[in-house]
Amino acid sequence: MTDIRLPLGGLKFSVRVAILCVRNGKVLVNTGVGDRGPGFWFLPGGALATGEDAQSCAQREWTEETGTLPGPLHLAGIVEPFFGPPHRRQHELGFYFRMDAPPELPDEPFTVLDDADTLCEWIPMDEIESRPVYPLIIRGLLEADDATVRHIVNRE
Repeated sequence: MTDIRLPLGGLKFSVRVAILCVRNGKVLVNTGVGDRGPGFWFLPGGALATGEDAQSCAQREWTEETGTLPGPLHLAGIVEPFFGPPHRRQHELGFYFRMDAPPELPDEPFTVLDDADTLCEWIPMDEIESRPVYPLIIRGLLEADDATVRHIVNRE
């Protein structure tokens, strides 16, 4: 299988899956360590592979990053961000799944299993805008009820 990341018309197009993992009013986010961070935060997840459906990708990425099995996943939204500097513009199609944190997931920060340069940590949901956590519109996905799936276009 190949990750869906393509150079198209002067920009990079990719399909991403992300997990909104919540516990006690906090959301799990990733950030770089050392020279790679912390400059910004982003959600656990990764690229969708050819031949893979979005929910299977979310389950795979979660297990690869945390070493735990994911709980039940609910599609909270499809986000279409356009971002990056003019010479490196990106267009992404993202599937965002919400999940309650598995009990065996630590409360303290931990290193992502498949990338030693990435750290997972819990941040209070009311700090999402001040950190910043990308994409910048995830609060709307966190506050939506389980019966709502949103499509959000975000131009950063």
